[in-house]
Amino acid sequence: MKRTAAAAVPVLLVLVTACGSSSSGGAASTSAAPASSSTPSAAPTSSSPSPTAPALPASATSDDPQAVAVSLKEQIPQITRVIQVTESNDSNNLIGRPGKYDAASFMKDSRMPCTAQNLKDLDTSCGAKIERWASTADAQARADYIQKNLKALPMLGTEYDYVRDNLLLRVAGDLKPSQAKAYEKAFVG
Repeated sequence: MKRTAAAAVPVLLVLVTACGSSSSGGAASTSAAPASSSTPSAAPTSSSPSPTAPALPASATSDDPQAVAVSLKEQIPQITRVIQVTESNDSNNLIGRPGKYDAASFMKDSRMPCTAQNLKDLDTSCGAKIERWASTADAQARADYIQKNLKALPMLGTEYDYVRDNLLLRVAGDLKPSQAKAYEKAFVG
Protein backbone atom coordinates (compact mmCIF):
# COMPACT_ATOMS: atom_id res chain seq x y z
CA MET A 1 0.00 0.00 0.00
CA LYS A 2 2.86 2.41 0.72
CA ARG A 3 4.35 1.73 -2.68
CA THR A 4 0.99 2.32 -4.35
CA ALA A 5 0.52 5.61 -2.50
CA ALA A 6 4.06 6.72 -3.29
CA ALA A 7 3.58 5.98 -6.96
CA ALA A 8 0.22 7.76 -6.97
CA VAL A 9 1.32 10.93 -5.13
CA PRO A 10 1.93 12.90 -8.33
CA VAL A 11 -1.63 12.32 -9.41
CA LEU A 12 -3.92 13.58 -6.68
CA LEU A 13 -7.14 12.17 -8.08
CA VAL A 14 -5.71 8.67 -8.39
CA LEU A 15 -4.26 8.95 -4.88
CA VAL A 16 -7.55 10.00 -3.32
CA THR A 17 -9.54 7.36 -5.22
CA ALA A 18 -7.10 4.41 -4.93
CA CYS A 19 -5.88 4.76 -1.36
CA GLY A 20 -8.76 6.50 0.33
CA SER A 21 -8.98 9.98 1.76
CA SER A 22 -7.89 9.25 5.32
CA SER A 23 -4.12 8.83 5.02
CA SER A 24 -2.95 9.65 1.53
CA GLY A 25 -5.68 12.15 0.73
CA GLY A 26 -4.87 14.04 3.93
CA ALA A 27 -1.22 14.21 2.98
CA ALA A 28 -2.06 15.43 -0.48
CA SER A 29 -4.41 18.05 0.91
CA THR A 30 -1.85 19.21 3.43
CA SER A 31 0.90 19.61 0.89
CA ALA A 32 -1.41 21.23 -1.63
CA ALA A 33 -2.99 23.64 0.83
CA PRO A 34 0.21 25.40 1.94
CA ALA A 35 1.35 25.85 -1.65
CA SER A 36 -1.87 27.55 -2.66
CA SER A 37 -2.47 29.45 0.59
CA SER A 38 1.10 30.65 0.97
CA THR A 39 0.99 32.44 -2.35
CA PRO A 40 -2.08 34.56 -1.54
CA SER A 41 -0.84 35.13 2.03
CA ALA A 42 2.59 36.24 0.82
CA ALA A 43 1.20 39.07 -1.28
CA PRO A 44 -0.72 40.83 1.52
CA THR A 45 2.08 40.21 4.02
CA SER A 46 4.76 41.71 1.80
CA SER A 47 2.63 44.69 0.84
CA SER A 48 1.47 45.36 4.41
CA PRO A 49 4.91 46.04 5.96
CA SER A 50 6.00 48.33 3.12
CA PRO A 51 3.65 51.19 4.05
CA THR A 52 4.38 50.66 7.76
CA ALA A 53 8.19 50.49 7.50
CA PRO A 54 8.75 54.08 6.27
CA ALA A 55 6.55 55.39 9.10
CA LEU A 56 9.35 54.76 11.61
CA PRO A 57 12.33 57.06 11.04
CA ALA A 58 15.92 55.83 11.06
CA SER A 59 16.25 57.37 14.52
CA ALA A 60 13.95 54.65 15.85
CA THR A 61 15.18 51.71 13.78
CA SER A 62 18.85 52.01 12.80
CA ASP A 63 21.84 51.06 14.92
CA ASP A 64 24.14 53.37 12.94
CA PRO A 65 24.76 56.44 15.14
CA GLN A 66 25.32 58.70 12.13
CA ALA A 67 22.04 57.66 10.46
CA VAL A 68 20.20 58.10 13.77
CA ALA A 69 21.74 61.54 14.32
CA VAL A 70 20.80 62.70 10.81
CA SER A 71 17.25 61.43 11.35
CA LEU A 72 17.03 63.25 14.70
CA LYS A 73 18.23 66.44 12.97
CA GLU A 74 15.34 66.08 10.50
CA GLN A 75 12.87 65.81 13.39
CA ILE A 76 14.33 68.35 15.85
CA PRO A 77 14.93 71.71 14.13
CA GLN A 78 17.25 72.95 16.90
CA ILE A 79 19.88 70.37 15.91
CA THR A 80 22.09 72.47 13.68
CA ARG A 81 25.09 70.19 13.10
CA VAL A 82 25.82 66.48 13.06
CA ILE A 83 29.43 65.38 13.40
CA GLN A 84 30.60 61.80 13.17
CA VAL A 85 32.88 60.89 16.07
CA THR A 86 36.16 59.29 15.02
CA GLU A 87 39.27 58.21 16.87
CA SER A 88 40.79 61.57 15.87
CA ASN A 89 38.06 63.76 17.40
CA ASP A 90 36.76 61.60 20.28
CA SER A 91 37.57 63.60 23.41
CA ASN A 92 36.61 60.57 25.55
CA ASN A 93 39.27 58.58 23.69
CA LEU A 94 37.05 55.48 23.90
CA ILE A 95 35.91 54.85 20.33
CA GLY A 96 37.05 51.52 18.96
CA ARG A 97 38.87 50.48 22.11
CA PRO A 98 38.15 47.02 23.59
CA GLY A 99 34.96 47.02 25.62
CA LYS A 100 34.03 50.58 24.59
CA TYR A 101 31.71 52.06 21.97
CA ASP A 102 32.60 51.33 18.36
CA ALA A 103 30.79 54.24 16.70
CA ALA A 104 29.34 57.58 17.78
CA SER A 105 27.85 60.81 16.46
CA PHE A 106 27.51 64.27 17.99
CA MET A 107 24.64 66.74 17.51
CA LYS A 108 24.92 70.48 18.19
CA ASP A 109 21.70 71.92 19.63
CA SER A 110 21.18 75.66 19.04
CA ARG A 111 19.44 76.06 22.43
CA MET A 112 22.66 75.20 24.24
CA PRO A 113 25.30 77.87 24.90
CA CYS A 114 28.48 76.21 23.82
CA THR A 115 32.07 77.28 24.20
CA ALA A 116 34.48 76.76 21.33
CA GLN A 117 36.38 74.21 23.43
CA ASN A 118 33.21 72.25 24.31
CA LEU A 119 32.24 72.19 20.66
CA LYS A 120 35.73 71.05 19.69
CA ASP A 121 35.48 68.30 22.31
CA LEU A 122 32.04 67.30 20.98
CA ASP A 123 30.85 67.63 24.57
CA THR A 124 27.24 66.69 25.34
CA SER A 125 26.84 70.06 27.05
CA CYS A 126 26.56 71.43 23.49
CA GLY A 127 23.71 69.11 22.52
CA ALA A 128 23.68 65.35 22.34
CA LYS A 129 25.73 62.33 21.45
CA ILE A 130 24.85 58.80 20.35
CA GLU A 131 27.18 55.93 21.21
CA ARG A 132 26.93 52.39 19.81
CA TRP A 133 27.89 49.61 22.20
CA ALA A 134 28.28 45.86 21.66
CA SER A 135 25.04 45.09 23.50
CA THR A 136 22.06 46.60 25.27
CA ALA A 137 23.65 45.62 28.59
CA ASP A 138 26.85 47.51 27.69
CA ALA A 139 24.88 50.61 26.65
CA GLN A 140 22.88 50.48 29.89
CA ALA A 141 26.05 49.99 31.95
CA ARG A 142 27.53 53.12 30.34
CA ALA A 143 24.36 55.12 31.11
CA ASP A 144 24.39 53.86 34.70
CA TYR A 145 28.09 54.74 35.06
CA ILE A 146 27.50 58.29 33.80
CA GLN A 147 24.49 58.84 36.07
CA LYS A 148 26.36 57.43 39.10
CA ASN A 149 29.29 59.83 38.51
CA LEU A 150 27.03 62.83 37.93
CA LYS A 151 25.17 62.06 41.14
CA ALA A 152 28.43 61.68 43.09
CA LEU A 153 29.89 64.88 41.59
CA PRO A 154 26.95 67.30 41.06
CA MET A 155 29.32 70.06 39.95
CA LEU A 156 29.73 68.11 36.68
CA GLY A 157 26.12 68.91 35.80
CA THR A 158 23.37 66.66 34.56
CA GLU A 159 22.59 64.62 31.50
CA TYR A 160 19.58 62.76 30.09
CA ASP A 161 20.47 59.22 29.00
CA TYR A 162 18.23 57.02 26.86
CA VAL A 163 19.05 53.44 25.86
CA ARG A 164 17.51 51.72 22.83
CA ASP A 165 18.96 48.33 21.98
CA ASN A 166 22.74 48.80 21.83
CA LEU A 167 22.58 52.59 21.41
CA LEU A 168 22.96 55.20 24.13
CA LEU A 169 21.60 58.70 23.46
CA ARG A 170 23.20 61.24 25.79
CA VAL A 171 21.39 64.61 25.89
CA ALA A 172 22.57 67.83 27.56
CA GLY A 173 21.13 68.12 31.06
CA ASP A 174 20.62 71.87 30.69
CA LEU A 175 17.81 71.29 28.21
CA LYS A 176 14.33 71.48 29.72
CA PRO A 177 12.77 68.09 30.44
CA SER A 178 10.20 68.65 27.67
CA GLN A 179 13.00 69.39 25.19
CA ALA A 180 14.89 66.25 26.21
CA LYS A 181 11.64 64.32 25.88
CA ALA A 182 11.52 65.32 22.19
CA TYR A 183 14.92 63.62 21.73
CA GLU A 184 13.70 60.55 23.56
CA LYS A 185 10.48 60.34 21.52
CA ALA A 186 12.33 60.68 18.21
CA PHE A 187 14.99 58.18 19.32
CA VAL A 188 12.73 55.48 20.71
CA GLY A 189 9.97 55.89 18.13
